[in-house]
Amino acid sequence: MLATGGNGKLHPVLILFLINLVSVSLKAVSMTGTNATSVFVDMLNDVGDVVGLGLLLLGLSYERKKRSIYYPFGGRRAVYIFTLLSIMIFSGLIFTVAIFKVVAVISEAMLINVKTYSLYTFSLAFLINAIGFAVVYWFVISGRRDPTLSGSIIDSASDVSGSAVALTTLITRNPMLDALGSLVISGVILVSAITLGYRYFQVLIGRAPPKEVLKKVIDKILEFKEIRDVNVFNATMVTEDEFMLILEVEVDKDMEVEDAEKLSTRIEEEIRKLEPRFKHIVIEFVGERTGPKTYREILKQFDSSEQ
Repeated sequence: MLATGGNGKLHPVLILFLINLVSVSLKAVSMTGTNATSVFVDMLNDVGDVVGLGLLLLGLSYERKKRSIYYPFGGRRAVYIFTLLSIMIFSGLIFTVAIFKVVAVISEAMLINVKTYSLYTFSLAFLINAIGFAVVYWFVISGRRDPTLSGSIIDSASDVSGSAVALTTLITRNPMLDALGSLVISGVILVSAITLGYRYFQVLIGRAPPKEVLKKVIDKILEFKEIRDVNVFNATMVTEDEFMLILEVEVDKDMEVEDAEKLSTRIEEEIRKLEPRFKHIVIEFVGERTGPKTYREILKQFDSSEQ
C-alpha cells in the first residue's frame, strides 16, 4: 500500500505529508490576521513541501512496482524522478514569488500588524513542524535505510528554521526582522532545493558509490589468490541504498567451470559483507593475459579522482 511501509506501518513520508498539510492550513489562517511577509513566505515553503511530498508519495507507489523484463530494478528510481520534478517546478517558482514579495515590503517599509489569533495559530503550526522534524529524525537515528528520509529531514529542518524566524517576527513585530527573515527563509528554500536536486541528479545519472567503498571492494577482490587481475570494475548507484557492480577478472586459463562458479559465489559473499548495498553483482571470468596488470590503473584512478 502507498500509505504504509514494508511492515504495514505508516510510511514517514505520509506522516510528514499529513503534518505539512495541517501546518500549511494553520499558516493560511494565520496569514489572514497579519501582514508579515515572513509568514507568507514560510507558508509558501509549506505549500511547496505539501506538493513535493505528494509527488514523493506517488513515486513511492511506483517504487513498489514489481521487477519485470521491462523494469529490471522495479520502480525505485521513481522516487528521485518525482522529487526532482517537484524541485524543478515548484521550488524555483516559490523562491521567485518570495523574493518579489520581500522586495516590495522593503520598498514600502510598512509596519507589522498582528492579531492575537494569528500569533496563536502560527505558534501551533510551528509546534507541528517541530513534531514533524522529531518524527523524521527518530526514523533516521533508528537506522532505517530509506533514501526518502534524507530529503525529508532536510525539508523538516528548513520548515522548523523558517517557522522560527517567522514566529519571532510575529512576536517582535519588527519590520526589519520581517524583511531579513523573509530573505533567510527564501534562501533556505533555494539551498535545500539545490542540495536535494544535486544529490538525486547524481543518482539518476548513475554516479558510482563513494570512493572509500570502491577501494575496499577492489582490495577485497585482489585478496583472492585465484584472481590474477581486474580488467573491468564498474559500479553505479541504482538508488542511494542499492548498488550494482560489474566485474571482469582474470583467472587461471585452466580453471574448471565448477571452480569458477564457487569463486563467483565467494566473491559476491565477501563484497556484500563489506557493503550490503551491493544488491547486483555481475562477474565475468577470462583467462589470464600477458602484459601490465590493469588493476593498478584502476587503483590510480581512485587515488587521483575526487568525489
